[in-house]
Amino acid sequence: MVTGAAVRRGWALIFAVTVLAYLPTLRNGFVWDDDTFLTDNRLIKAPDGLQRFWLTTEPPDYWPVTSTTLWLEWRLWGLHPAGYHLTNLLLHAAEACLLWSILRHLRLPGALLAALLFAVHPVNVESVAWIAQRKNLMAMLFFLLAVEGFLRTRWWREQDRKGAAREPAYWLSLAAFVLAMLSKGSAAMLPLVLLGLIAWRRRPTRGDGVRLLPFFLVAAGLAAVNVWFAAHAAKGVVRSAGFEERLVGSGAVVWFYLGKALWPARLIFVYPQWPIDPHRLVWWLPGLAVLAVSAGLWLWVRPRALAFAWAYFVVMLVPVMGFTDVYFMKYSLVADHYQHLAIIGVIAAAAAGLAAVARGWARPAAWVLGGVLVGSLGALTWRQCLMYRDSETLYRAILAENPNAWMAHNNLVNILVGTNRLPEAVGELREALRLQPEAENENNLGVALVRLGHPIEAVPHYQAAVRLQPGHPEFLYNLGLALSQTGQAEAALGPLTEVVRRLPQFPGGHFALAAALRQSGRGDAAEAERAIALRLQAGGR
Repeated sequence: MVTGAAVRRGWALIFAVTVLAYLPTLRNGFVWDDDTFLTDNRLIKAPDGLQRFWLTTEPPDYWPVTSTTLWLEWRLWGLHPAGYHLTNLLLHAAEACLLWSILRHLRLPGALLAALLFAVHPVNVESVAWIAQRKNLMAMLFFLLAVEGFLRTRWWREQDRKGAAREPAYWLSLAAFVLAMLSKGSAAMLPLVLLGLIAWRRRPTRGDGVRLLPFFLVAAGLAAVNVWFAAHAAKGVVRSAGFEERLVGSGAVVWFYLGKALWPARLIFVYPQWPIDPHRLVWWLPGLAVLAVSAGLWLWVRPRALAFAWAYFVVMLVPVMGFTDVYFMKYSLVADHYQHLAIIGVIAAAAAGLAAVARGWARPAAWVLGGVLVGSLGALTWRQCLMYRDSETLYRAILAENPNAWMAHNNLVNILVGTNRLPEAVGELREALRLQPEAENENNLGVALVRLGHPIEAVPHYQAAVRLQPGHPEFLYNLGLALSQTGQAEAALGPLTEVVRRLPQFPGGHFALAAALRQSGRGDAAEAERAIALRLQAGGR
């Protein structure tokens, strides 16, 4: 039995170790989509943002609990990232403490070691050091609170099959699950986890199913809401993959995450995209191996704690196996933050295994090994946190390990152009175009070439952008300007006329068209366009 004083000392140790490992994040800035999720999010800044997060379809995802925390913090920290990073760090420390409490309730050996390993495991850095992953942390916090509440019910503790639905702990557990789902949909597998916990102790009954029914309804209902919002805010096709490709890829996902959990080396923000081919036998083997290991653990391994840890790990990965698409899968099928909830199963099993052999003469050695593991993982986490210092550092770290990450090339270009490092930006854009020929890359390369004083070289890239995405006003405008600058005024009239047709209130389009008309010897028409431009510029219509 752990005393109150021992619990307080354990909490203090978990908190101290977590803060020490993640201390570098407090000096980090905003990275990747922190702008769209937070700093440039008009709903975050709006006085009525809370109402719009909860009661409208304006947000791209329906995660209003997470959005509420950021809306409130914006009023505290504004554009100072340290406050958001501190909140993420504290949330992660709280999760580790909750995990320790849950594992103690389950009477698993090595519970404190498991909590410490979870706190400092470098796979979790992506969820903590990336402000936009607040959704991951909030979902896990309420997920663990829901499990904690469930373990405090008489339904669980005393196997009381009567009156569970009248217990406050039952309703608190259900409420926490609702908040978890309103933080991020990855918590949807909780009902299966609770069913597994019941099955661990005894054979589930029909009454257990009735008591779990509200959890399943919440999971299904809010998951459907998340899917609808994702479709409503769709940014094009994430990936074109048939069911067979998704099925065989799901098995590889399990082994990938298990490998990173057991050996967290070469962690990358964007991993290489997998060339999944369901017509090759090798891609079916990982899934068959998952089934074989699952059957073997269930049939032949006693006690069954290892089988339940494995089942938890696999079940919690189901939402990110690729059967449904998450936008990030456009860049990589796997990501460290996808296994934030699942990794608990691997860590708990490893810590319990180490504790089980820590008897007699092996006890001191096991303590030393546990300390070395915590220290080593903590050092890796410290180093991994440095990768998130700023966006440029992050993109360069990605490209050092995954040079074919076209997204990193693209986003690095924006930074290089913004800091006037144009020759380097042109090189990155050419590489991005080689990896992913698309209209935006062609346009960006044209912009960089014009700024370097090479408008003639820019013209074919603007033309390619317009060809790939016809009617895009920005691409047409850039093409028209470049043609005018290179003495091709007649050719510029077509795209610039289309610009003013599509954007009649844009003064720049009228000015550019006026210049092209004047170069073509059409002075009267040029003056008319210039007059329109001046009127619009002055605020007229």
